[in-house]
Amino acid sequence: MALASYVQAEWEILESKLLGTPAAGVRVIETQCQNGSLLARVTCATFDDSGYTLRVIDSPNPGTSTLASVLSKSNVIAGVNGAYFHSTYEPVGLVVVNGKTQHPFEKAKLLSGILSVRTNGEISIIRSEQFSSTATPLAQALQCGPMLVERGRPVTGLNGTRNARRTAVAMGPKGIIALVYISSVNLADAGQILSLPQIFGQWAPTTALNLDGGSSSGFWAGNTLHLPEIKRVRNFLAIVPKKTAK
Repeated sequence: MALASYVQAEWEILESKLLGTPAAGVRVIETQCQNGSLLARVTCATFDDSGYTLRVIDSPNPGTSTLASVLSKSNVIAGVNGAYFHSTYEPVGLVVVNGKTQHPFEKAKLLSGILSVRTNGEISIIRSEQFSSTATPLAQALQCGPMLVERGRPVTGLNGTRNARRTAVAMGPKGIIALVYISSVNLADAGQILSLPQIFGQWAPTTALNLDGGSSSGFWAGNTLHLPEIKRVRNFLAIVPKKTAK
């Protein structure tokens, strides 16, 4: 447990603890943060890309299947809900599942970033305008937004009024990656929280991309932790061992 002194009008870490290790090298961490009278709980599953990667999993029954029911049968370590979708459950933005483009790239203000896993194993989070379809082919991809953290700093201009549960994917130094669930905060606060030094116990993101949040937010890590979503979603983002990734 790590205690920090109170600083007015700034987010700070009050306590960080390890909840469990659902697989060797995968850590589930919970961090309590405070800003004055505001409190936030940040839950993450972190891993190193030397042994694990990310996979997009499409819901077999969009609108019906739950995060836990799908991931518990998918040979994955942990996961969260994925990207945006229409009321008909048609995906929004670029979605690539196991090398197949399920939905094409879109230009929209909300869809400002792309999480991608190339067939050569490279995992990246980039601005949508930097995306190139002629680069190494995609194995997995989700287009979402907004970007929350870039170059280790919170993105400016994020909405600071609407509080909701948040999920995100984050990358740090030396191939460390995290899937993140944050209790009810606005987007500006989410960016500030994820920029705190050692927000994930031992490191902080250099880049973080917001996923579909609000009632869609869910987190699952086997027997270690389950934070169920309220709204059923179209797809999920999960941590898988590299040897089983397609």
